[in-house]
Amino acid sequence: MKKILISALMLAMAGLPQLSFAWGADGHQTVGAIADSLLAGSRAGAQVKALLGDNTLEKVAVWGDCVKGISPEKDYAYTSTGRYPECAPFETAAGIAAMSDYVKRNDTNCNPASGEENCHKQYHYADVALQHDQYKTGYVGTSDHDVVNAIRAAVMVLQDKPQPKPFNFKDKQEALTLLTHYVGDLHQPLHVGSIFLNAEGKIINPDEGQYDRGTNTVGGNALQCPCGNLHSLWDDLPQQYKRGRMNDTLTKKAKTLTLANASIEELPVLWANDAIRDARILFAGTQFSKSTPNQKGNNWSIALPLEYEKTMANLKDDALARAGAHLAQLLKTVWPE
Repeated sequence: MKKILISALMLAMAGLPQLSFAWGADGHQTVGAIADSLLAGSRAGAQVKALLGDNTLEKVAVWGDCVKGISPEKDYAYTSTGRYPECAPFETAAGIAAMSDYVKRNDTNCNPASGEENCHKQYHYADVALQHDQYKTGYVGTSDHDVVNAIRAAVMVLQDKPQPKPFNFKDKQEALTLLTHYVGDLHQPLHVGSIFLNAEGKIINPDEGQYDRGTNTVGGNALQCPCGNLHSLWDDLPQQYKRGRMNDTLTKKAKTLTLANASIEELPVLWANDAIRDARILFAGTQFSKSTPNQKGNNWSIALPLEYEKTMANLKDDALARAGAHLAQLLKTVWPE
């Protein structure tokens, strides 16, 4: 197996933020910007304006990751001031208080097991084995508080319905802000699809037999390539997408998409199914080996096929356009004309 040339990939990874933003700030803001454009002049657009005021979906799209700068172990203080330019608008006294309050409400409410992340961090993803064609709550890597169910909960708040436990979204503004972020997360393939490897590096189905947590590569975070880990590689965007330079192009693409006609509860599942399909494509032709001869744990080296950058560019382009279109679709369904 030939490995991909890594020089360009290493350059692309150099500036990745340590908060592990899905798509990076540019990607999340692109999803919000597409939806802003598609909602212009609609009743849903007016409702968004009423809730966000001078903000837009583009501006608030990163808030769901900025709150990861709140440290529960330091009395819920914000410890990332000045580190991430995209979070600067929320780093006022009132903004930090709002982030801290959110994390307090969504820190241990899901009763995380030993070694699991804070609850609000678990709202951003699922880890569905690629042997499955579809997402279903109950599979290994899913939960009642994964990204699919987080989207459903945020929508219920916008619909004036009681939100299911363990979610604790304060109001419609907070729910809309988080919904914008979660829809972006759902369209990053490695936020839904995952490879599970046994001790020999063989791909296994964790839903067959007894599940060993050590087999989970956690959405590619445990797969190492010379350019970093696979998940971070997929979070980043090519330079031509950054600072909104592709927003108009992707918005035009989003307008051409045929959207599924399904209930508001089913839409996130259909989008998760698309992400699993994309994850299968991104793992095609990859090979796994031990990171070290005496490896312990679930960290593996991954060899990527030639022209992998082209595969990434095409999938990211499609996924970002779909995410923006789907966010707009969801909000137009919540607030129809």
